[in-house]
Amino acid sequence: MSAVREIADRYLAALAPHEPAAAQALGRPAADRLQDFSPEWAEARRALDAAVADELRAIDRTTLDAADRPLHAAMLERLDSDVSLFDTGFTPRLLAPLATPVHFIREAFDDTVVTPDAAGDAVLARLAAVPSTLDDLRRRLEWSRDQGELGRFSGGGVAGLTQVTVVADQIASWIDPDGMDYFGSLRTQGLDAARATRLVALAADATAAFAAFESFLRSELAASAPTEDAVGEEVYQATARAFLGSDLDLDDIYAYGWSELERLVAESRRIASELTGTPVDPDVVRRAVAALEASGDQSLSGQDEIAAWLRARVDQTIAQLDGTAFDLPADIGEVECVVTEAASGVVYYLPGAPDGSSRSKIVWTIPRGLSSIATWHEVTSVHHEGVPGHHLEHSINRANASLHPWQRYLCEVHGYAEGWAHYSEGLADELGLIRSPAERLGMVLGQIWRSVRIVADLGLHTGRAIPATTIADATAWTPELAGSFLRDLAMTDAHTAKFEVDRYFGWPGQALAFKVGAKLWRDAREQSRQRLGAGFDLKSFHRDALGAGPMGLGPLRSTLLGDR
Repeated sequence: MSAVREIADRYLAALAPHEPAAAQALGRPAADRLQDFSPEWAEARRALDAAVADELRAIDRTTLDAADRPLHAAMLERLDSDVSLFDTGFTPRLLAPLATPVHFIREAFDDTVVTPDAAGDAVLARLAAVPSTLDDLRRRLEWSRDQGELGRFSGGGVAGLTQVTVVADQIASWIDPDGMDYFGSLRTQGLDAARATRLVALAADATAAFAAFESFLRSELAASAPTEDAVGEEVYQATARAFLGSDLDLDDIYAYGWSELERLVAESRRIASELTGTPVDPDVVRRAVAALEASGDQSLSGQDEIAAWLRARVDQTIAQLDGTAFDLPADIGEVECVVTEAASGVVYYLPGAPDGSSRSKIVWTIPRGLSSIATWHEVTSVHHEGVPGHHLEHSINRANASLHPWQRYLCEVHGYAEGWAHYSEGLADELGLIRSPAERLGMVLGQIWRSVRIVADLGLHTGRAIPATTIADATAWTPELAGSFLRDLAMTDAHTAKFEVDRYFGWPGQALAFKVGAKLWRDAREQSRQRLGAGFDLKSFHRDALGAGPMGLGPLRSTLLGDR
C-alpha cells in the first residue's frame, strides 16, 4: 500500500467512531447512528485534520505514481480547507437555512419507512439518538459562542441573528402539530405492536427535543447573535476559498458575474420575445411567464402527479444519455424521486449511504399552499440535482473502484460538485434534453439565478459597489435589492428570493461555487477539444475528467489542464 493510501485509511478509521459515513465507507455497519456534533469532537476533528495534512505535506509529490497524485492533492486541499473553515468559526457556529447539522439530523429520516426487521430497528435506534445528538449540538453552539468571545475565531463564534431565527422558524414548521408533525408522520410497514409502541414514544421524544432546541435558539443563542449579517472581505476570502478549493481573485469573479448576468438577461428577453411575439423590453420576460402560467401548459397538481412526472423525466434522461455523452453505471436508475411539502420550496439531492442502507434521493419540496407547479421552470433544477448533475456525478464516482473510499464517499467540495451540476444544466441543452422554448427560458432563468448569486453574495458580504449597468440603477447592495434581482430577473417567487438571500448570509462564498466551478469544467473541455482536434470525444472527456474523483477546483484545474 502506498504512503498516501495508508494515511487515508488511518484518517477514515479515526473518523469512523464519530461519523457514520466514514464507518460505512470502511464497510462497517453504522445505519443505527447519527453523526457526532459534540464540541469535543469538533476540537478533535480540527486537530486530526491539521495533523494528517502535515503528514501529506511531508510527502514528496515527485515520488508518487500517477494513481496517487490526485488523491494526495485532493486530500491535502480538503484538510487545509476544513481547518480554515474551523478557524473562521464557520464550522463550529454553523446555522443556516440548509445543509447544517440541524438539517442533517432531520434528513436522516427523510422518506424513511420503519419496517419490522433490522433495517427498521436501525431507524428506531437513530430516532432514539435524536435528543442526545441535539444536546451535543447545543453544547457545541454554546462552546463556539464562548470561544468566539475569547477571540478564537476570525468570523466570530455565533451565527448571525438572521440565521438563528431562520433555523428556529424551520424547526417550528417541522414539528407543528397542525402542519407537518415530521417525526409523528414517519411511515411504517407491517410493524408489530412492540415496535409500533416504541416508534410513537421515540417520535414524541424527538419532537420534544427539537422543540427544546428551537427554544434554545430563540431564548439563549439569539441574545448573543450579531445583527450584522455580512462577514467582511477577510473572512469571506477564507470561506470562499475553502468552499471552492482554490485561490480566488474576487474582483475578477465579481466582474465575471456581472458580465454573465447581463448576457443572460438579454438572452432571456430574446427567448421571451419569441414566445410572446412581443418586442424585447424590460417586461417581456414577465409577460412570457404570465402567459405560460395562464396557459397551464406543463403544469402539475398534487404530490403524486409531480412525483410521477419527476420519475419519468429522470428515467427518460438516463436512457437518452447512456452511451452518448457518458457510459453510465448500471445502478444509476436506483434513485428515489421524492416530492414533499416544505417551507423552502427547493429541489435538492441526497446521496445514498455508502453501505447502501439508504438510496440516493432527488427531493422536490413544494411550497405549502401551492396548488400546482409549472415544470418548464423546474426542468433545469431536475437536470442539476439529478442527471446529468449531482446524481450522475455521485454515481460515477461511487462506481469508480480505483478511487480511495475517502474520495468516493466523503470528499465533498462545493466548487467541484455544484460546478459540475451547473455545467450539466447547459450540457443538458446541448444534448437535446431541453424540449421546448419554455423549458429553455426556464434554463436561462436558472442560470440568471446563479449569476445573481455571484454578484449579490460578493456585494452583500464585502460591500463591493454596483457597476454602471442597464440592469440596476442602485449603487449599493442591500438584502432587499438582492431579493428584487431574484424576483425581477430570475423570476423567482418572493418566498424563494428571501430564502436565497438568507442562504447567502449563512454560507458566505458558497454561492460562487456554481458558476465559477462550471466555468472551469467548460474551459477544460474547450482546451481538450483544441488540443485533440478531430480526436476529441465528449464521452471520453467526461470519463477522464470525472475519473480523477472529487477535489477542490485548484487541484482539479491542475489535473484537467495538465499543469502538474
